[in-house]
Amino acid sequence: MVRARGLIVLTTAALVAFACGGTTGGGGSKGTIKIGSDLPVCTIGGQATANGVQFAVNQKNAAGGVEGYTIAYQSFDDCRQGAYNADAGVDNVRKMLDDKAFLGMIGPYNSAVAKAEIPIAAPQHFTMISPANTNPCLTKDIAGCSYHPQDLRAGNQNNYWRVVTTDDYQGPAMATYAYKTLGIKNVGILDDSTVFGVGIAGSFEAQFKSLGGTVAKHSEYKKEQTSDFKSILLGFKNAGALGVYVGGTDDQNICIPRKQMKDIGWAVPFMGGDGIETSDCIDQASGNEPNIYATSAGADATQVDGAKQAIADFRKAFTGPNDFGGYTMQAYDAANALMAAIGRAVKNANGMPSREQVRAEFAKTTGFKGVIGTYDFDQNGDTSLKIVSIYIVNGGLSDQAIKDSTGVCGSKTKNACFVWKTQFDFAKPA
Repeated sequence: MVRARGLIVLTTAALVAFACGGTTGGGGSKGTIKIGSDLPVCTIGGQATANGVQFAVNQKNAAGGVEGYTIAYQSFDDCRQGAYNADAGVDNVRKMLDDKAFLGMIGPYNSAVAKAEIPIAAPQHFTMISPANTNPCLTKDIAGCSYHPQDLRAGNQNNYWRVVTTDDYQGPAMATYAYKTLGIKNVGILDDSTVFGVGIAGSFEAQFKSLGGTVAKHSEYKKEQTSDFKSILLGFKNAGALGVYVGGTDDQNICIPRKQMKDIGWAVPFMGGDGIETSDCIDQASGNEPNIYATSAGADATQVDGAKQAIADFRKAFTGPNDFGGYTMQAYDAANALMAAIGRAVKNANGMPSREQVRAEFAKTTGFKGVIGTYDFDQNGDTSLKIVSIYIVNGGLSDQAIKDSTGVCGSKTKNACFVWKTQFDFAKPA
């Protein structure tokens, strides 16, 4: 994930409550171990993800903590001016590293932030578990990457893991869905010139062409230079495109073209990755919300039987309309996996473990049973779960349908929300 689901800036009151983070107490009697998170909590999606960590810690402390230690959780915000910021993330990691009680973190949310943070955290053996990063280059040394995972770690052992799959699965999933399910054989592609946008658009294009599809045009833009997309859209339309795929994020105005498609009288599907599965994308579409399709780099927790009780318990504890989001349960699983590794490290150390002991224990994680599924991790930090979900924006939803949806709805058109359609499991043979 490069952009948070439901990434709407929170109100001033909420910022006062959350921006500096909060801690939880209770639990064990031996002392306190801290874990942190680095997420864009100035936004709805980022805060909903932090809530998943908070919920996991609350449950663990209520059950006695981790091997007699209380877990204190602090949520750090990596937003600046209402959007995620890599420099802010680095500052947050440095704050955690300066406090020896911090033994690991959940996050970051955005891949560009992870790229900046890993070189700071790796030499300190500081465990990072992302609930949402999707850029393949963070873990895979593959063609097309502008950086390499071994360079980020600078000779140190791996300290970074993620519980979601990568964009080299997201793009192909939507390409396959567009070609085989929607029957789109000719598509226009637009990317926002960011690392994420270019990468996911490229993976979509490669798969779409391999299936026999035609790319009418592939255009790109930069946010600071473009506000009118009509000429690009007309170019797609005149070249015979029957759909539009966008690689990018809502903070780069990637969904404004959806509104402008209506302005030119062009009604075809609008598709993208998890950077558009957001409330802000629905708002940017401004009257042209239905038939926006998006992928998410993981299973939808509301569709997983094993997550139903955890979600029900979560919603009893967190009752706000936006408290639950698309990556809340992934963060919940990540936090529980981290605390399990801390527990094993405590046993091995017969007391307070070191950061290296926690990192080494997490590296041994296998068969971890989370609510989303059972996790194994490869030596690079990638999960064995390789599920990509497909969503569509439906309008005119009833109150019950909204409640049963992902919770990612527009703030201007409140009855327009992303609804789960299907999923692709790339870990299973085709």
